[in-house]
Amino acid sequence: MMKRIGFAIYVFFACAAVTRAQTDDAMLNQYFTALNYYNPAYAGKSGEVNLTGLYRMQWLGVTNAPRSALIAADMPWQYGKMQQGIGVVVVSESIGLDQNLNIGLQYAYRRKLGKGTLSIGLQAGMLNKTFRGDSISIPSGSEAVTPDDEAITKSELDAMGIDVAIGAMYSSDRYFVGIAAAHMLAPTLTLDENTERKIERSFNLTAGYNIQLKNTLFELQPSMLVLTNLQMVSTDLTARAVYNKMYNGGLGIRISDSGKFNAATLYLGALIKGFRIGYAYEFPTSAMNSASMGSHELLVSYHLKLNSKKGLKNRHKSIRIL
Repeated sequence: MMKRIGFAIYVFFACAAVTRAQTDDAMLNQYFTALNYYNPAYAGKSGEVNLTGLYRMQWLGVTNAPRSALIAADMPWQYGKMQQGIGVVVVSESIGLDQNLNIGLQYAYRRKLGKGTLSIGLQAGMLNKTFRGDSISIPSGSEAVTPDDEAITKSELDAMGIDVAIGAMYSSDRYFVGIAAAHMLAPTLTLDENTERKIERSFNLTAGYNIQLKNTLFELQPSMLVLTNLQMVSTDLTARAVYNKMYNGGLGIRISDSGKFNAATLYLGALIKGFRIGYAYEFPTSAMNSASMGSHELLVSYHLKLNSKKGLKNRHKSIRIL
């Protein structure tokens, strides 16, 4: 019985390492729709008010598999001649008996540079970790581990810490590239006198390009996300085609630092009257495919265009003129 418990614990933490791509950041297939989650310098990049909601159900069929929910908002902000951006990101993630909550406020300073725009961003907020010890289930008949074992936490533990991230991004009408560092303070969260959780610094690279085809109704949008904690690396490569600036679909792959092909992803989406809906299906190509048929990710977002000449003020017509 002890061997079974030990094996279960090993599988749990191995799965946790894979799903987080060896970082404390949620792994999102549709990362290109929520770039400011990975890099605060993207706040205000689109010149629109953006509201995004995303929910990820990973490894369906696996008990206590990861679930991630993201709510993000950002918008441009112009003060005098200064071009800026502000944003907020809220991410909740559960994996096994762990529950993580990350809330960040973002500010980005934007400046024209060459044919593009350089943006420097800062995010400050808090992260909270909860361990649901009251949900631990001890197999009946176990002699090595019993419900009365003092080493087993029987209550819910909770700890909070300050979180800081920085980033830089350069973009033009056709491409963007950004680098960022998350969890810069690398806090150690103390759940109780016997339990601590170390939040490792993580770094990421994001990039994308818009390729206009001869048929102007079609556009190709390749993109990339690289996550690392300087020990291990995970890379997402994505290629999507957009039709008439409304409908899109594509494929993606995830590669580990050892060069192994871990997952393949199918993307579908549409943009209709400011509303964007998206769906991503990820099929694991690793050993995990024997336990799960894959992961699902749903996206809903709303984009509101602003009058650039008036900053954040929308233009309204007089009812006398109407």
